[in-house]
Parts: sequence; C-alpha cells; structure tokens
Amino acid sequence: MTSCPCGSQCNYASCCGKYLEGNRVPVTPEELMRSRYTAYSLANIPYVKKTMRGKPLAGFNEKEAEHWAKNVVWIGLRVVNTSLEEDVGYVEFIAQFMESHYLRSIHENSVFHKHEGAWFYVDGVQQPTKKVVISRNMSCPCGSQKKFKNCHAKR
Repeated sequence: MTSCPCGSQCNYASCCGKYLEGNRVPVTPEELMRSRYTAYSLANIPYVKKTMRGKPLAGFNEKEAEHWAKNVVWIGLRVVNTSLEEDVGYVEFIAQFMESHYLRSIHENSVFHKHEGAWFYVDGVQQPTKKVVISRNMSCPCGSQKKFKNCHAKR
C-alpha cells in the first residue's frame, strides 16, 4: 500500500489517485486541494492546470511549473481550515517542501468554485512564510521522528 502524498493516511489509489487518473472528480474543495498538492508532488501539471479556472490560468506556465515541481522535495501538507458556502469553498493549507537546503512553505487561503458539478481552484492569497535552513541531523519536518538525512533528504 502506497500512502497518498496529501497526508490523508489513506493509500494513493483510494485517495487522490482516483482523481489524478480521471476515474472520479473531487466532491469537496478540500479533496480538490489535496489532489492538487498530490499532483504537484508527482509533477502531474496537466491535472493541476485542468483543475484551475479564471485568474490562476493567466500566465500559468506548464513547463516552469513542471520543472519546479520536479526539483523540490515535497515534505507534507497540513489543512488548517475549510469552509463551504453553496458553490464557493475555502481551504487554508500549509504545504512544505525542500528547495536546495531550505525548508520552505506555501501558506495559502485558497478559493474554489463549483462549476457544472466540478470544483475548480480560482484564487488564492498566500501568507508570508520564512525559509528555514535544515541540517541533515535535525528531525525531519514531516513528523516521522527520523533525522532528516534518513528521511526526506534521501529523496
């Protein structure tokens, strides 16, 4: 059983895999956000693009997004808050990744709209974050209780 990168503790096939492989569509904004994180972690940029509408598509460069997604080490995702108002949903999340020797985060309040039965990412406001230098002997930020060098630094 392969754990889903979204952090749900479910296996990939029964979690985000069913969305990324086109077998189903997410039924909540949180499911869509988790599947988008998983798509980034797998560099599945066509899925990321397919799940956007409006403003986020303006200037979206698939090649740049794929290059970036493949060149960071994805650490984990934490959903902070979700809310739903009819066909508009909100998800606040923190996605952690390693870039070079820095632990970085995307802390975003995302907006999702439901259109013809499917949810789409339509906007997001990022919160300021700090990049943190992480040494090989520190505890891994993923929460595994292993040293970083024996966990995500190996990837």
